[in-house]
Amino acid sequence: MDILDAGKTIETLGLPYLRELSTFGALSDEFIVDLLNNGVVKRYAKGEYIARLNQVAAEFQVVLQGKFAFYKHSEESDVLTRYFCAGDQVGFDLMIGLIPHNGIDVATEESLILDISSEQFYDLHVNFPADFGLLMINLARELAREIALLEDVIGKGTGWIAETGT
Repeated sequence: MDILDAGKTIETLGLPYLRELSTFGALSDEFIVDLLNNGVVKRYAKGEYIARLNQVAAEFQVVLQGKFAFYKHSEESDVLTRYFCAGDQVGFDLMIGLIPHNGIDVATEESLILDISSEQFYDLHVNFPADFGLLMINLARELAREIALLEDVIGKGTGWIAETGT
């Protein structure tokens, strides 16, 4: 894992690209630049992982580029439960819920993520109230989609929702 310069990352990826990421949708350029300048941009090589098991989340991440596989940890094994792709947030629910990390994130290809600490998150609320409201809508929308997906998985697993196909 390497820590990258935020300014160079913005220059390399470009603001038009960053504005297209779902977590950053409809946010001002000033807000996005502040996010990267005050967050921590990290590059992970394929196979590198983030393991913070049982640590209470004090931050969340946004995948800027690439893809991460999330393996839910249990006593018996680690199970792949989903992928996080460019634009997805990782761990916002854990940070807001003060929930310990419960899995391992593995880069499936070279990937860039942005760490946003709880302190930075609060500062965004104070310094950019309008953009912060839009960010909250983006994050809530993604959480709502995750809940809908989980309901489908539970429904199909219990027979509540009929399996379709073949």
